[in-house]
Amino acid sequence: MISPRLLKELHTEIAHILTIIFQRSLDTGIVPNDWKHAIITPAFKKGSKSKPSNYRPISLTCIASKLMEHIIVSNMMDNFDTHNILCPQQHGFRSKHSCETQLIGFTQEIEDSLDQGQQTDVIVMDFSKALIKLITTNSFTN
Repeated sequence: MISPRLLKELHTEIAHILTIIFQRSLDTGIVPNDWKHAIITPAFKKGSKSKPSNYRPISLTCIASKLMEHIIVSNMMDNFDTHNILCPQQHGFRSKHSCETQLIGFTQEIEDSLDQGQQTDVIVMDFSKALIKLITTNSFTN
């Protein structure tokens, strides 16, 4: 129940306490119960605001858990980048990688194939539509 503003204003005083809590959680593999609870709220995407399918759920969780998650993810990604663990085609959730950089690389691969006279087959799947349909179908059966 600590607000982000309070954490920011008292970061010097709170940092040591959070460090102990984070380290104990990592050492024991136990996450404080308060960190496991979330308030789910709808976030509007696009289209008609009267259609439930035009909203996506957002989980509002404890700020301390988000801080620890950020620290873990940052360290993991640094390690992945340092040791070249991720393949070059992995663009999601990576710094300096985006939909645009992935499309540029993909377009270049197609262009290279065409220049070499090779056949290029592309299969496109839209998982977001399938997920929305699945959610909609399940919500009426429950």
